[in-house]
Amino acid sequence: MTPIRTTLLAVIATTAASWAFAQTPPADDTTAPSAASSPSQRAATSSNSSEAPTQNGTDPSAASTPHQQQATGAMSGDSKSKHAQMMKACVAKEQARDAEQTQAQIKKTCSEQMKSTK
Repeated sequence: MTPIRTTLLAVIATTAASWAFAQTPPADDTTAPSAASSPSQRAATSSNSSEAPTQNGTDPSAASTPHQQQATGAMSGDSKSKHAQMMKACVAKEQARDAEQTQAQIKKTCSEQMKSTK
């Protein structure tokens, strides 16, 4: 056999062995509870915990922190009604102050005031 054929045969054999080795599955999952080193660790990692119940109803914005709600402008049901009451009071005050303003101007003024009070 010539040296080129010997080298080619060695490369093919090495490639085939590497490919076969790569096809075998890993031995064990090191993150599985059974991989814990002591019985107490296995018991601690296999415990099932229940999901915490919701506290604020089904409103999706209830899951947000107050800071997140303020930053995104999200309001819960109570905040919406409070906002509506404040808006009505502002509109009434603006109409009493200047009867010649249009409804659109009053609404714009009150909206700006509401934004500045957040």
